[in-house]
Amino acid sequence: MRALYRALVELRGLAAQRKLKSFKSVEACWVGTAIDLRDGDLTSDAGAEHEAALLEHIRAVGKRENADPVKRGELRRLLKHIGKQRPEAFPGTPLERLLCAVGAAMALKAANSGNVALAFVHENELAAAEWRRLFPLIAQDGLPLVLTVLPDAQPLDLEAISRKAAPSPDQAVPVIPVDAGDAVALYRVAQESFTRARAGGGAAVIQGIACKTDPEKLLGKQLVRKGICTERWVKAVQPHMTDLLEKA
Repeated sequence: MRALYRALVELRGLAAQRKLKSFKSVEACWVGTAIDLRDGDLTSDAGAEHEAALLEHIRAVGKRENADPVKRGELRRLLKHIGKQRPEAFPGTPLERLLCAVGAAMALKAANSGNVALAFVHENELAAAEWRRLFPLIAQDGLPLVLTVLPDAQPLDLEAISRKAAPSPDQAVPVIPVDAGDAVALYRVAQESFTRARAGGGAAVIQGIACKTDPEKLLGKQLVRKGICTERWVKAVQPHMTDLLEKA
């Protein structure tokens, strides 16, 4: 859980330093679902600038021992990489991007590797008709795919769309709504979904719901309340990251 907080603060700091608007208000969705991915798991970012690099950084934070802070050299290399990187946009539509993620999950299923594919998409990137087209594809038996839906201004009833797209209620892809600012809740739902997917239980959709929660403040309070760390530790993380960024 301390690594979760560390990753959240580092992602916020990096996004602010590079003025990356794509992470604003959805940092907890990224961190809570990606922090504990295994080697061999595949990811599909939402296609905005530098998301792939920062998604890999989140995964790296999850592998650090004792939730240690990022080393200065590592941070400089990451900032240098982001500074030079000029990622091209996905050459197709958001739906086509997700279809590629479905294909990657099908390959993992065929390999029987126990790995999963994690894909991100903003809710309103797809029209309701496109969601109806997508759901039957991700409902195929045993597909190891977890889709994290990032909240937008006008939420869709994805659970209802999933039910209508399924040939029967028991074949509908589960859609789990979660406060998009609650990293702990997102983490727990993601772990349950990954465990289910790795065991052949099929795909799941984690739908982030905008609730105006400050993810950093909420997570810090949760960690202190559960005795995972002290308030002093929490208060030291953000200033330390700010200092590293200023000196990097």
